[in-house]
Amino acid sequence: MTNSEKIKDKIKALLAKTIENGATKEEMESALKKANKLMAEYFISEHDLSDSEIIQKCLAKQFKVTKSGYRMTLFYHDLAILFDCKCYYNDDYITFFGHEQDVELCGYFYSLITRSCLAEKDRYVKSEEYKYLKRYNHGKTLSAHFIKGFLYEISIKMEEMYKERESNIPEAYGLMVIEKKEKVQISFDEMNLKLKKGRKTLIDSQNQAFECGVESGRKLDLIQGLDECEEANHLSLSM
Repeated sequence: MTNSEKIKDKIKALLAKTIENGATKEEMESALKKANKLMAEYFISEHDLSDSEIIQKCLAKQFKVTKSGYRMTLFYHDLAILFDCKCYYNDDYITFFGHEQDVELCGYFYSLITRSCLAEKDRYVKSEEYKYLKRYNHGKTLSAHFIKGFLYEISIKMEEMYKERESNIPEAYGLMVIEKKEKVQISFDEMNLKLKKGRKTLIDSQNQAFECGVESGRKLDLIQGLDECEEANHLSLSM
């Protein structure tokens, strides 16, 4: 066995020290720090360890689009970015591409956000403000603006969460996270999909229905959703 192979085996052994395998959180973080140090010292990347079961393969998973009669794509890409994934969609399915745990988190939050949005829209159309505005506007137009406002606010929240997560990643995870992102991008590019680039459209922020949607979106606690998926989220950052 060559020295390089010995180093790789040592790194794999360090990466195998996880909570699931019986290590404490402190032992796992210490092992990750040592593994990162060896990887940096010997110029070994995650791709060099591709034969290890510890390194996950990227996968694509479809989730049924929530049917509503409204365009609800505004937050898709921000959700994918939050969990280091890629996404693409049609009228029936949204597909997330990345590491398995990250993809599952995307699917969970997609369902949470769309269901919450439509529930808040239904509550809005029963409000006195909606009834008043409906005298001068089409009801579906008001609902569409409300939904845009809600999802616009959710997108802003996810952008802020992503920035905060990036700034708070433990030093021991730094190299691993960079490698994970690179692997997702390379694997996604290899699929050679012909996709249209989505973009956020400018929205009239003075529209009352839109502002009501924004205010309602502020009430959706995404952090609580993360707490409910704490274990999966912790794993997604450490892989």
